Amino acid sequence: MKRLPREPETFDALELYAALARQQGYRIDIPEDLEAFQRQVSTSLKATLANPNILHGKRVEAMFAHVLGALGECKYIKQEDGGASFSSSDEFLVPDYRVVTNTGDLLLIEVKNFHMKDFGSRYTITRSYLARLASYAEMNRAKLKIAIYFSRINQWVLLSPEAFLVDSRRAYIDLPYAMARNEFSHLGDRMIATLPPLSIEFIGDAEDERAIVQEDGTAVFTIREIKMYCAGKLITDEIERKIAFYLMRYGKWDQTEMPANIVNGRLVSMDFVSRPEEPSEEQQFQILGNLSSMVSAAFRELTIDEEAGVFALDVKYDPQMFSVEIPKDYKGSALPLWQFVLQPNFDFQVTV
Repeated sequence: MKRLPREPETFDALELYAALARQQGYRIDIPEDLEAFQRQVSTSLKATLANPNILHGKRVEAMFAHVLGALGECKYIKQEDGGASFSSSDEFLVPDYRVVTNTGDLLLIEVKNFHMKDFGSRYTITRSYLARLASYAEMNRAKLKIAIYFSRINQWVLLSPEAFLVDSRRAYIDLPYAMARNEFSHLGDRMIATLPPLSIEFIGDAEDERAIVQEDGTAVFTIREIKMYCAGKLITDEIERKIAFYLMRYGKWDQTEMPANIVNGRLVSMDFVSRPEEPSEEQQFQILGNLSSMVSAAFRELTIDEEAGVFALDVKYDPQMFSVEIPKDYKGSALPLWQFVLQPNFDFQVTV
């Protein structure tokens, strides 16, 4: 899936000017009004960029579109709540995205970022807010969904309004209840597992004189060959190699750099190994995580710095860059995969 071309520097800037001109009475033919517009935008932008809640929320909203596009089960994704709109009543609230799936279903999706304190934390939303979203979806003959990103654990859920519990004023849900009713598999999400460990070996030239390790511990290392392994078995198929590399980079297993392989004083090879921190003893295969979480991990690399925080809200790359293409009929010879399509339990009930 690719982003449709447009010219934001022309049309978005003009729409912003038109919107503020309506409020402030700016005129196109008055230079002072243009200067006032620029000052207003500068002041507002600086204040917004200093608000981490807004930044994280907008980043997650942009990330969601890339997650959907990368999963491959949607043919159209459009920001719904942009541009001017007019309504005969205030009972409507416009969701974030309009989505058309490959099967032709029309969804309207509201995206929320939830930085929960602990596993018992509830995500809450007012019943009136949810009702206004539902009214807009009903008017458009579309299904309303709420996408919540549990940022602390890099986990997405997609919920119908009926999944929420309610009290007199609020609708609310916690992580276990949300996971039980999660509908993200309908949009292509899968849980992936394989046999540990996954490893990648960078092989140099054993005859290269420059590879001799110096007294200060340095050596010139030129990669001549790259090998990948799953549970010690060499992966030779190119599709399997691409999948294995993606899983190593964005899956939730721990990655360890092994001691360098030095032979006759020369640096010959280096290995990186991924394995689960706490493997389950009940089965051989181990879970690497959901595809939606892996796409989010890739998007995070391009938008968040561990020290500086959010440095970008969106990326220039198309969603297809973040996807891993696992064929529907995949049967790996050296990289066995277990793919779990977790179906929602709409009858799940628990006291939250």
